[in-house]
Amino acid sequence: MSSPELSVVVASVNGLPYLAGCLDALERHAPDAEVVVADWTDDSTRQLVRERWPRVRLLSFDEPRTVPELRAAGIFAAQAPHVAVIEDHCNVVDGWVERLLAAHEEGHPVVGGPIRNACTRRIRDWAAFFCEYSEFMEPVESGVVARLVGMNVSYDREALAAIGDLLEEGHWETSLHPRLRERGFELWSDPRVVIEHAKDFGLLEFASQRYHYSRSYAGMRNARLGGKRLLYALGSPLLVPLAYVRIAGHVRRRPGYGREFYRASPLVLLYAAVWAFGEAVGYVFGGGRSLLRVR
Repeated sequence: MSSPELSVVVASVNGLPYLAGCLDALERHAPDAEVVVADWTDDSTRQLVRERWPRVRLLSFDEPRTVPELRAAGIFAAQAPHVAVIEDHCNVVDGWVERLLAAHEEGHPVVGGPIRNACTRRIRDWAAFFCEYSEFMEPVESGVVARLVGMNVSYDREALAAIGDLLEEGHWETSLHPRLRERGFELWSDPRVVIEHAKDFGLLEFASQRYHYSRSYAGMRNARLGGKRLLYALGSPLLVPLAYVRIAGHVRRRPGYGREFYRASPLVLLYAAVWAFGEAVGYVFGGGRSLLRVR
C-alpha cells in the first residue's frame, strides 16, 4: 500500500454523534487519507473509534486540551506530506481530497475553502452559522485571500515548519495565518474545497460558546495591549453594531441567505452582545479557563 498524500487531523471535543458523522464522511470521501483524531472527550467515544474505524490514528488525552492544542498534537503526529485540519462537527464532501491535493500540486502551500451549513431547520442554527462562518460561507472567491477558516485548511510541510513554534504554544489560525503571510506564504482559496458544518447548537449552549471564545480571545491580547486593555473593555459595547454590520455585509454579498439572516437577526444581535460582554470580561480579568470550554 502506497503512503498517503494527505493526512486529515480531527480535533475532537464534542464527542458523539458528531465524531461518528465526521469519520463516516472521511471513510466515504477520503478513503486513502491518513486520519488522525486528537480526542479529549470520554472512554466510550474512543472505544467506538477503535472498534468502528480501526485505521484511524487515535490520540487520547485525559487532561483538558484546547482545540488549538488538539490540532497541534494531530499535526505533529501526521505523516503525510500535506496535512488538512478539520473538526469533529465537520463532514467532508465528495471531491474534497482531490481538490486539496490538486491545489497543492499547482504550487499552493496553504489551501482552504468554504463552509456549508448542514443544520438548516432551525433559526438558532442559522444564527450560530452566521456568527461563526459568514465570512467563509459559499460562494467564496478563488485565488489568493487574506484569511482562511481554521477548520477547512491544508498545509504542506514547509508551511507547517514556519508555524511550528506557534502550534506548540497553542495558537489559533488568527495567529498562524498572519505568520505565514509575513513569511511569504500565500493563502489560497478554492471554492470547491467544501466541508459541511453539522453541529446543532442550543441557544444557551452557543451563547456560552460566544462568551468563552471572546473572553479567551481578549485574554490572549492583553499582553500586547498592556494598559490599553481597559480602553478596549470600555469600548466593547461598540462591538455589537460593528459585528452585526460585518455579518450583514458578508450575507449581502452572497445570494440566497437573505431570508434566513432576516429571521435570525435578533439572535445574531444577542450573540454579538454576548461576545462583547465576553471581551470586556477578558480585558479586565483575563481569559481564565475559557479557552478550554470552546467547542
